[in-house]
Amino acid sequence: MSSPIEDCLEYALNARASELIIVEGLSPAVRLNDKVCMIQDAPVIPFGSLDSFVKSLDGESGVLCGGPWCGANWRVRYSREAFGKLASFRPMMPECPHFSELGVPDVMMNLLGVSSGLVLFAGPPCSGKTTTASSYVAAMCQNRILRGVFLDSVEEFNIPTGDSLVIKSKSKDITKELKQGLLAGTDLFWLGDIDDEHIIPALRAAEAGAIVVGCFNAGNSVGALDAMVCFESSKEMKIAKSLLASNLKALVIQHLIPSVDNSQMVSAWELIYNNQNISNLIRNGEHFKLPPIVAASTTEGMVSMDHSLLALLQAGVISKKDALKYAFDPSKIG
Repeated sequence: MSSPIEDCLEYALNARASELIIVEGLSPAVRLNDKVCMIQDAPVIPFGSLDSFVKSLDGESGVLCGGPWCGANWRVRYSREAFGKLASFRPMMPECPHFSELGVPDVMMNLLGVSSGLVLFAGPPCSGKTTTASSYVAAMCQNRILRGVFLDSVEEFNIPTGDSLVIKSKSKDITKELKQGLLAGTDLFWLGDIDDEHIIPALRAAEAGAIVVGCFNAGNSVGALDAMVCFESSKEMKIAKSLLASNLKALVIQHLIPSVDNSQMVSAWELIYNNQNISNLIRNGEHFKLPPIVAASTTEGMVSMDHSLLALLQAGVISKKDALKYAFDPSKIG
């Protein structure tokens, strides 16, 4: 007899939901076309169910690979709340798609020529950023022969690495692994989700000449940069601003937006390459000035989110309502 959580996982797969959300003491929900919907007629999830089902929810919060359940592996992100435990389950693909198959703007292919610095992929939860970042790392490893270290805490995809020499480390001491990797001449570090405590060590690795690729949860480019330098200590904030201003190579923002007929999710992109103007904004903490500079820098290969949304709207792919919802400056949508 299947458990209530297993029934919910089966429902999520059949509904092609991007995420199943379980909160003990409440009814389960799924994320469909960027909307969180309660599962109709599903029972309330009893307290203790998540521990009983997953069996490895250690600490106050964390992320792990679970399964196979219902024929699939799942990324489980959990936290212990005042009312009980909360967990989100996302089905994992067996292998990441090819970078060129993701519908990225043509100018994003230039990222494959990066030889050092931080390449950051950001977006809200379930925006596709981890898929895109993983595909980018795979393309880098297949296009060249690199010495790489993969430090992602949960291996969401089987990332093809071609002839590159890659070590997959499961050490929780990311700072130590970065230092040791640099001493060993590592060309590429793949971090997966970047935790706050690893921002400065990751930036130092980029400063030392390595390619550092990671993901960050943020709604837009301004929020991503704000979060990267948000430290309680003014000393650490100053260090982070200086390192980010000097070593950020590119920032990619991704949103998944429902198509007009709700048959699929389509990607809208923002691509920012660091230059002197943007570096100065980061160093001075003036991230709010970023969008107009990006919009005026198309000749430098940059793509603004508003431009991407407008192109999708004019092509009849997304609705005006959704374009306005994700726009930084709604007046640009018309």
